[in-house]
Amino acid sequence: MVHVSIQHIIGTAALLVLVISLAYAYHIVVTSVQIGAIRVQTSQVAEYVAQSVSDIVSLTEFAYGALEESGTVSKSLKLPPDLSGKPYLVRLEGEGGSYYVVVEVSGMSDAYARSPIPLRDTTAVVRIVASENFNLSDARVKPKPYVYGGNPKAVVWCEKAWLEDQGYVILVGLGVRED
Repeated sequence: MVHVSIQHIIGTAALLVLVISLAYAYHIVVTSVQIGAIRVQTSQVAEYVAQSVSDIVSLTEFAYGALEESGTVSKSLKLPPDLSGKPYLVRLEGEGGSYYVVVEVSGMSDAYARSPIPLRDTTAVVRIVASENFNLSDARVKPKPYVYGGNPKAVVWCEKAWLEDQGYVILVGLGVRED
């Protein structure tokens, strides 16, 4: 009959607790580094889309500034397929006269970025359209409230429009180009 001393039981239990603690600490460090990398990537994507929106608004204002007629101006977005292996989405939002691009990583509530859209150089009234039920003059562009990252057909679009209560405004949104 084998007699196991109490010291061996305590030693084995202590080793197991130590190994589990080290594995958990390693997991925490790796997750923290991964979230940091994802935050940097979301910020870069948000800034890229915000600059694209600003460019397309300026182009629309320059091209159709004095004209009453307008067409849809769109720019393809070159979005990375994923952020550190995680799917994400991009959307536009307005808040108190300021406009933002928001990039959210699916399933990670603490991994998102919000970048202001620089519209300082425009004199036009700008409105964000975040609806699929909106008809553009270019039927190939379908407005969407958000676009998924990596979609090769994702675009930012812009159109000058007449609104009864506000006059001429520049409408801007995200969408998908259907060819």
